[in-house]
Amino acid sequence: PLRPGVEVENIGGHLNAYTSREQTVFYAKTFKKDVPQAMDILGDILLNSKFSEDAVERERAVILKEHEEVNNQMEEVIFDRLHETAFRGTSLARPILGSVENIKSITRQDIVDYVQTHYTAPRMVICGAGAVDHEQLVALVSKIFANVPREPPASKKVVFEPAKFTGSDLRIRFDTMDHAHIAFAFPTAGWTDPDAFPLMVIQTLM
Repeated sequence: PLRPGVEVENIGGHLNAYTSREQTVFYAKTFKKDVPQAMDILGDILLNSKFSEDAVERERAVILKEHEEVNNQMEEVIFDRLHETAFRGTSLARPILGSVENIKSITRQDIVDYVQTHYTAPRMVICGAGAVDHEQLVALVSKIFANVPREPPASKKVVFEPAKFTGSDLRIRFDTMDHAHIAFAFPTAGWTDPDAFPLMVIQTLM
């Protein structure tokens, strides 16, 4: 069978994914006529991934390389340090890629456990934009994602860690560098606040 990325490329589409500190996103861009196939592929990725040992080892090497590259980009480093001090002691303080130690030690079972714990219906959002028929999308979601569990297995529990903002600062000095990299943070509207979207617009304008 074709890999999902190749399958989408064969219909002139694009498949990708990314992770932020608060969410993981899988998305596909396709022609309108190919929306059903794209949804089927996304569903297969989310619900039927095997996480083979070989695949885990391949991705481990890729992520270690990416970790090295990110640490050479001062803009990435400064925001990691900003989160580290602004949300110290909480999950938001951790870098997106994790530590080298964790990347080297994570196992297939760790990944399977994470998916079973967190990939549940109440924690998922499925949306479409552009050349998408709403009724068709709803029907596809109802069919493809009908068996997504509402809760994790009884042996697994989601741990909710509140993100607490800490007024603090972190200064790291490298006398060999020619430039200073500075970032500031302050508490503002959360995701559920009515001002969240206006603030995102302001962020884009700035």
